[in-house]
Amino acid sequence: MKNSKNLNEFQIENDGTLDYLKLEDNSTSTEQGISVYFRNIEENLVKYIEQAPAVFGAVAWLTSNNILDSLAKVENVQIIVQKEDFLKPDTGYIDPESWKSKLHGKYSKLKCSIHRGEFEYWILGATSLESDYSLDPVRCFGNYNFKKLPAFPRMHNKFLVFANVEVVMDCGMYPVHVIKPYAVWTGSFNFSENATNSLENSLYITDKKIVNAYFKEYTQIAAVSEKLNWDSKWIKPEWHVGV
Repeated sequence: MKNSKNLNEFQIENDGTLDYLKLEDNSTSTEQGISVYFRNIEENLVKYIEQAPAVFGAVAWLTSNNILDSLAKVENVQIIVQKEDFLKPDTGYIDPESWKSKLHGKYSKLKCSIHRGEFEYWILGATSLESDYSLDPVRCFGNYNFKKLPAFPRMHNKFLVFANVEVVMDCGMYPVHVIKPYAVWTGSFNFSENATNSLENSLYITDKKIVNAYFKEYTQIAAVSEKLNWDSKWIKPEWHVGV
């Protein structure tokens, strides 16, 4: 195969004898609330993001302009990215400093008004009870591969949990966010420009048991996450269970 900029557009050679046989989009949905996507993945993900009152998740790379712009429209966003290579330039960028500036600007437009203490049914809500409860919209988790080993443990997830958020008054005194997850997006698709040109797959699932499992996994990763540090490579988990 010749060098193809977008593998989704590639077609097998056909002499015309069976010209109806082509490489096609096999995306489909079931009546049980499961959809699978093989083409136009970013477009479908953006659609789900912009419908959601809140988005939580763990994603190895979060660099796509379209996805970041859609997340900026959401009221509450909290995503964990992998620490190693979170500043790796995406397609079309060569200069690391200009890339870092661009990515920092995109991340700074995301917002999250939900506090750790409002995850009261999950481990995240029981961490570092004496410290600031606020949650940065983007945090990181993982090892720092200072030896640049080709094989190295990573936070390699690619999932988002979509949730409704109900604001109630606690003891009639102050507002509290009640988080109600309703769907999960997962699969091989990295949230990057390069992934849109690659052969990937993604699932959108509304089964409550599966959604809750992904949300619990997110809260565990978030509980051991770290603040993004745009200057230093050496950072460590910020919180612990308890006071």
